[in-house]
Amino acid sequence: MRRMPCSLPKILLLLMLIVGVSQIVLFNSYFATSTSHVPMQQPQQKPPRPHDVYAKEADDGNNNNNNNNNNNSSSNNQTQSAHNSIGLLSNHTDVIVYLAQFSKYHSSYGFQQNATGLSKLNKSLDLLYTNYVNHFPFCDVIVFYDSDHGPDAETIADLSRDRPQLKFHELNGTWWELPYGLKAIQRFVWNRPAFSVGYRHMIRWFAVLMWRYLTMEGYTHVMRMDDDSYLHSRVKYNLFEYMRENNKRYAFRQPVVEDGVGTGYDELIDGFLEEYPDATSPELIDLYKQDRRVSFYNNWFMADISFFMSPPASVLLNTIDMSKLIYTQRTGDLVIHSTVARLFLRPKEIHWFRDFTYEHMTLCRKEKCGPFVWKGCPQNGGISRGSGVYTDEEWSEFAKTVKSRFKENQCPGSLIMGYDYIGAEDIRYCSKIHSRCRFYLELLMTANTTAVHHDSSVYNKR
Repeated sequence: MRRMPCSLPKILLLLMLIVGVSQIVLFNSYFATSTSHVPMQQPQQKPPRPHDVYAKEADDGNNNNNNNNNNNSSSNNQTQSAHNSIGLLSNHTDVIVYLAQFSKYHSSYGFQQNATGLSKLNKSLDLLYTNYVNHFPFCDVIVFYDSDHGPDAETIADLSRDRPQLKFHELNGTWWELPYGLKAIQRFVWNRPAFSVGYRHMIRWFAVLMWRYLTMEGYTHVMRMDDDSYLHSRVKYNLFEYMRENNKRYAFRQPVVEDGVGTGYDELIDGFLEEYPDATSPELIDLYKQDRRVSFYNNWFMADISFFMSPPASVLLNTIDMSKLIYTQRTGDLVIHSTVARLFLRPKEIHWFRDFTYEHMTLCRKEKCGPFVWKGCPQNGGISRGSGVYTDEEWSEFAKTVKSRFKENQCPGSLIMGYDYIGAEDIRYCSKIHSRCRFYLELLMTANTTAVHHDSSVYNKR
């Protein structure tokens, strides 16, 4: 018998080896082909925070300038150094915000008192730091400005001295521009044309855009101050902690009745409530419609930012923004804040702070602004006395210093001098418990206890 050239096991082993090599070649070919069409998925990144983008642009600009021109003057270097300092990031989640104009001429109010708005802002910051921030330095303070009214390096340096939390952010691009379809020239046919386009940008910023910006910056709670807002007495507890610990989502200092909502605003709100019947409760709708004009004077307010960033508040804000009533009717941020808070927050979630003395007073700039309201006299707002802050004698002396501001014009009939309020009639009227604001203020006072009655030590820490 003839022998086989090789054994059967060896043949099988050879066949298995050939098949295995073929599979490896095919697999590698397939993998190479498929990966050329399907790229490897990159890890998702958070969108850049608006200030990071601005700081990067400033840094890129500085690098380009250094490469192209090594002979910059010392003043330019100081300006860039000052603006670069605003890019320092913070771990704070609470922020106090201003929106300021650094020019002698205000776009809506004309020439600034004392020839410049800087003196007002400096006074406001002094009182804010003396009476609050220096005692509770757990927050940032940001002064926003638009590109047409920005501070120079010297101003930034002066304002930042001994104020480590202070930052300066420029608003530009989507944060400070007209909505699609509107042009600046149309302002002269809009309601109340004396208010500039920049003023309406300001309304849109505080009513709609600010919440997204601050969320992207990492903040959770905000307090607003105007450059002519003055905190006249010491706050003895952390206001932000008070808001968190007591589940307050919005807070104000002065109530007011605001009738100037603009044509079409009430219809817009009613249409929204019809389209979204489950957006809020029937009880809150009835409470709102009992008197829509009861409002919160929001030149000072505090808020939980997430409330305005979440439905239904965010949906209503978008509806208002899309209507363009902020521009065409000059519907104010005071009106919008008050509507959103009253429709979607229960009274126990809104707080009326009354235990510190606060001033915001707008003076008449025309020859006459109403009955008995002459040029240079209080037109809106005033000074609300904090409960338990002064003795009656101390308040009387304080009132004399306020009255001395109006030596040239005694402002008879428009300068109210009361035991708990000094200023125009609007705030005093709404603050009275027998006014048309009574029904709502009583609910707030029933649901809330002014913080001064609490053990303030609880809120004296972060």
